[in-house]
Amino acid sequence: MKLKVVCTGACLSGVLLLSLLLLACGGSGKTATPPTKGSDVCGEINKAERMRYTIKYVLDSPRQANPPPDETGLEWATKPSFADFHIETNYAGTFIPPDKLDFVLSTTPGEPSVRGLRIGQNQWFQLNDRWVVQGAGGAVGQQQSGSFPFTPPLFCDAMLSSLDLTGKTATLETIGDIEANHFRIDAAPLSAASKLFGEASDNGKLLKSYDVDLWLAKNDARLVKVEAVANASFPYGRAMSSTLSLETSSFNDDNIADINPPT
Repeated sequence: MKLKVVCTGACLSGVLLLSLLLLACGGSGKTATPPTKGSDVCGEINKAERMRYTIKYVLDSPRQANPPPDETGLEWATKPSFADFHIETNYAGTFIPPDKLDFVLSTTPGEPSVRGLRIGQNQWFQLNDRWVVQGAGGAVGQQQSGSFPFTPPLFCDAMLSSLDLTGKTATLETIGDIEANHFRIDAAPLSAASKLFGEASDNGKLLKSYDVDLWLAKNDARLVKVEAVANASFPYGRAMSSTLSLETSSFNDDNIADINPPT
């Protein structure tokens, strides 16, 4: 015996409502195909109209017990006898591609936060309630010259451009209110320190291998956060470690104001 289902007007309305809800919510489960190259992740940053970002750089090198004579470290800026040091630098602000930044710069230890603006090769800092131009060597009244690496695209490129994500598996996690695929790459060979701080710098010469954690948004594969950690030792035994991280959010948010030179 076959059962005949008769749907009344109310039933039809319910079915239609359910269909519309499913259609409206269908995008919420969408999963973007992750990129296979780290450079593709960074390329998406410059495609945005505007965004928010946080860049963090930490460098540690504790004084070793019973250090050898400083003569053993002639080729290094950090000598065996130097005291412990811990440096932490944070840039947090907004970015409008290709070259506009409005940020707050904070450093540890002991330095007050300062607001900065950068447009192209021009950079200003707000000091004592007035804007001053910052020069390449730290002198006031000069134009900033050369490449400024602490922008989202360049910082991302230094950390990710050489990474191959082909075949990497991810776990789904939540960063803030964003569902993200978390990739982990151990002992990745990166030239991040030399790109950011120069090939002749101690960290540029010493830090070559990083453990990388990368979070890409589930729905569009955009960068949510990347963190890279390196640990190494000088030839004379002193340790050095570094953490680099970049977070991005609020892509194309109309609430992000335009960035113009200070008046």
